[in-house]
Amino acid sequence: MPDQSVLLEMVRRYFEYAGADVDRAHELYHDDAVLEFPQSGERFEGVTNFTEWRRKYPAEVRFRVRRITAREDLVVAEVSISCAGV
Repeated sequence: MPDQSVLLEMVRRYFEYAGADVDRAHELYHDDAVLEFPQSGERFEGVTNFTEWRRKYPAEVRFRVRRITAREDLVVAEVSISCAGV
């Protein structure tokens, strides 16, 4: 298991590339990762599936990281996300 500073850097790197370079952002995920959107009920199983979905997403997505906290094997990122300027 990576130490806390490595975990924090991995998450920071994700948000550095998220919305701009899908392949580099998704280096963080394991192949069998699951992405869920509870609001809409969408669920993507496997990093290949949601990487492809994100490549085709029509709106510009921006992330503003408020805070990233790591403890042992848990990282929590508080983020504001805007789509198409909203």
